[in-house]
Amino acid sequence: MKTFNDVVVAGAVAMVVLAGPAGVASAGQTTSAAAVKVDDSTIESRITASLKKNSALAPRDIDVDVDKGVVTLTGTVRTEAERASAGQLAQINGVTRVTNNIEVNPKVDESKLDNAAQKTKSGLNKAVDGTAKAAGKTEEGVKKGVAKTEEGVGKAADKTSRAVGKAGDKMSDASVTTGVKTGLTGEALLRDSAIDVDTQDHVVTLRGTVPTEAAKARAAAIAANTKGVTRVDNQLLVK
Repeated sequence: MKTFNDVVVAGAVAMVVLAGPAGVASAGQTTSAAAVKVDDSTIESRITASLKKNSALAPRDIDVDVDKGVVTLTGTVRTEAERASAGQLAQINGVTRVTNNIEVNPKVDESKLDNAAQKTKSGLNKAVDGTAKAAGKTEEGVKKGVAKTEEGVGKAADKTSRAVGKAGDKMSDASVTTGVKTGLTGEALLRDSAIDVDTQDHVVTLRGTVPTEAAKARAAAIAANTKGVTRVDNQLLVK
């Protein structure tokens, strides 16, 4: 007959035998996981893709640099929350450290508006210069009284007219975009929003995120009431 001590010893031996392989398998698994490494270019591509998929950070200019697993973020965002979000998205598999050098500028959208207005002004000046040069050539051709010159003048005038018309259309769309962004910037309901405005043939498209449905509706109303807007495509997301 087995004694109580014999039963206890047998049970303990069985537990040791069962636990042994599991311990070995766990160690093997840890070694395999540690052996997996991700190269810098793959890390950079994955982080960049994540930033572009984020509706709040997609409109921002954020640069990602990876060196031996250390990620450095640079660029400009509108809020501290956007900066923190970018830092969190950079913490993926293979990253050893994240250096977040992104700057916070609440007026970053206004700066973009200024740049757009400056580009519009520059384009208009070029169109005016081109028109003046065409007019000068036209006058010279008329003075010579040559039939071919007169024909060339007609063609030049037609091209100039079409060029001025196209410049006017572009200026109108740019002006509409500027007007919509100005209206959105001054609205209290949209203070914590990230809205991108695009105008094509006087049709305004709104993209980005807003905090509430009321803010989404208000953004659409501001865009619709802006001079030159014929229709509003509201693609804003409530987040």
